[in-house]
Amino acid sequence: MAFASGKGGTGKSFLATNAAIALHRQGKRVVLVDCDFGLANAHLLLGVMPQRTLQHLFEGAVPAEALLTPTPFGPRLVAGGSGIASLCELDVRHMQMLGAALQRFALDCDVLLLDCAAGLSPQALVTVLGAQHVVLVTNPEIAALTDAYALIKCLARQPEPPVVHLAVNRVTQPGLGRAAFERLGQVSRRFVGCELHYLGELPEDSAVMQRRLGQPPLSVSHPTCPISLSIEALLAELSPLANGLSAHPQPQPRLATKWAQLLRRW
Repeated sequence: MAFASGKGGTGKSFLATNAAIALHRQGKRVVLVDCDFGLANAHLLLGVMPQRTLQHLFEGAVPAEALLTPTPFGPRLVAGGSGIASLCELDVRHMQMLGAALQRFALDCDVLLLDCAAGLSPQALVTVLGAQHVVLVTNPEIAALTDAYALIKCLARQPEPPVVHLAVNRVTQPGLGRAAFERLGQVSRRFVGCELHYLGELPEDSAVMQRRLGQPPLSVSHPTCPISLSIEALLAELSPLANGLSAHPQPQPRLATKWAQLLRRW
């Protein structure tokens, strides 16, 4: 499952990391892969300093299994690189290595979450399209919705588009998330034939902006605060749409074929 956004700053990584923790609490074996190459931050949100990142994989220094880093809050993390310009210009060979690694991770967990880079770069799109389900994170403001629609258009044009679910973050008034979904869903359905699934809204919460390095995620420190409860409700809405958020058989050749097709188009 990929967490994606049309622009930065929507709260995508915050939602991905806290969702990973919530799923772990439900008894799932969870792996979170930070696919924001060069600008990774999931390790900071999960309170770890990994010794190995995707950079080591792309350099051929370690096997994929060596990248799995335990976190204090349950999920295992595969960290991306931070401040490494070369990771922003990966070639087809590197993306093939990533696809093979994701196959291995998927066979070793119940839920594989991808925290994808924001925007429409080829690397970001290929990574998002590798998922079966996409959680598109946006805000109610017009700029975020416009960029979200741009990403939806790109996904809808693919031969096998993923299922797209919408989560509206930083909602200042109850109901704004539903209103944003109705507008975006209508445009997506009419012009690109993409049917969106509404997961819910997450309220604007000053506690998110006040988090500091070394502090546990909100879902750990404040499990009953409004935004933590909203994440639980979002996962409850998503579960029946995504096979109960449980592992299910998928032959490895099918995964390999899907990535090969994506990379040829890329």
